[in-house]
Amino acid sequence: MILIIFTHSYPYDFAAEQTFISREIHHLIKNFDRVVLVPKICRGEKFAFPATVEVDESYAAFLKRNSGLPQLLKLAFRSSQFYKEIQKNTTVLLHPSKILKLIMFSGRANLTTQWLMDWLKKQQINATECMLYSYWLDHLAAGLGMVKQEFPAVKVVSRAHGYDIFEEYYYPYYWPYRYETLESIDRLFLASEAGKKYFCEHYPDFVSKYEIAHLGTSDPGFVAQSSKDKVFRIVSCSGIVPVKRIDLLLDGLAVMARLLPGQKFEWVHFGDGRDKWRLERKVKQIFPSNINGRFLGYMPNHEILRYYREYPVDVFVNVSETEGGAPVAIQEAVSCGVPIVATSVGGNPEIVSAKNGILLPPSPTPEEIAWALLKIWDNPLSAAKMRRESRQIWQTRFNADVNFHWFAERLKSIRQERKVE
Repeated sequence: MILIIFTHSYPYDFAAEQTFISREIHHLIKNFDRVVLVPKICRGEKFAFPATVEVDESYAAFLKRNSGLPQLLKLAFRSSQFYKEIQKNTTVLLHPSKILKLIMFSGRANLTTQWLMDWLKKQQINATECMLYSYWLDHLAAGLGMVKQEFPAVKVVSRAHGYDIFEEYYYPYYWPYRYETLESIDRLFLASEAGKKYFCEHYPDFVSKYEIAHLGTSDPGFVAQSSKDKVFRIVSCSGIVPVKRIDLLLDGLAVMARLLPGQKFEWVHFGDGRDKWRLERKVKQIFPSNINGRFLGYMPNHEILRYYREYPVDVFVNVSETEGGAPVAIQEAVSCGVPIVATSVGGNPEIVSAKNGILLPPSPTPEEIAWALLKIWDNPLSAAKMRRESRQIWQTRFNADVNFHWFAERLKSIRQERKVE
């Protein structure tokens, strides 16, 4: 059996997926005769991956050649599904941004189908010998679902993580072909209980297809240390984008420092974005003299883990507006035994509780953020217990070897279901 995995850009170095797929792939190759990675973008340095895994770059080249607006328009207007989508959602016609999204989505989904059908023919592979796996529930999964309409015996599965779950958080608030994609695929693996709940509520016709498949991180092999010099050290890690609410975090940190003017604080942020320079100016403007704040920019995961190993970390903080699953940054922090302060959104409550940190309301005030952080600082015995619990939560729910082994075995069992149909 051949497993064909469609990704955004793994195994290339600007791929957010690489943190997880690079670990997952080692388990998948044990359960499939052949594994083929099909990235839609091939740019940057290629990560190391098992020699038995094939990477086919022709899909990325095919998309690049055919993804101009005129080509996508032509593909969309030739698709009967495009017109069915408009008939089902006539209000789309009132919003130019939604019409454009539908055209782009439909065109790319059809390109995915076209490329895969041609690839199977050139490779002289019977589609029924394949399992198709999309790492995201976007046009990739939609295109694979169209292939299944042609070959019903093919198994198609998809993961969904965040941006591809909560439709109302990402402009424009519309996701084409959602129902049809869910109808076509065999399983949808959600990165969190919150994601599964969302689909159960919004698309109840396919409840039997939804399963939770937590991601995971590897054992770092150490536990981070708390500060011994009476400085309270705080870490955050995310892209600098509006949904991560770094502005709100800065306000909370400033309130915290003003509440205890005699206490020294240090805060560092891993992650980059176009707003970085503005936020650096804001730090200088609003932070009192007893707190030092630094933006360290983007760092690969191994560099962040090295920081946790070499420097004290007292708490990790996340104030995101939404999360699809438990963020990798929080997973890494708990694997190192770090207490967590995070908003109660998405998959955060599945990795953060009163045992290993503090859950903030979904839309906390700066004062609530400040008091949560100070509560951890003011209670060293409680914080020490939180450190042990963080490590235990990682071991129980977010250990990559455990979770990806289960996932690979689950795909194998889905693959074999065809034999008893």
